[in-house]
Amino acid sequence: MDSTTETELSIPDDVWVALVAAVCTVGLSLVIRFVLGQSTSLLVRLVPIFPYFVYLFVKKNADSGPLSSLWTWVALIVVVTLGVLGFVAL
Repeated sequence: MDSTTETELSIPDDVWVALVAAVCTVGLSLVIRFVLGQSTSLLVRLVPIFPYFVYLFVKKNADSGPLSSLWTWVALIVVVTLGVLGFVAL
């Protein structure tokens, strides 16, 4: 292997969406428990994972358009997480 050429490992979009969903899920659980001091059901804390499952099924059929973009799904997961956080905070 030549040390002068850089090899770049690209991370697939599926991994990025899964990473965002995981970080949002853990962050939501921690904020609800330790910042807001509330106890919620497991289903509420796992809501950020649901858009990822939708992504897995929709991405295969979306060749072009907004549903084929990585950033659309990342934004959707973040907005859903913030929505759940706002709902729990009320």
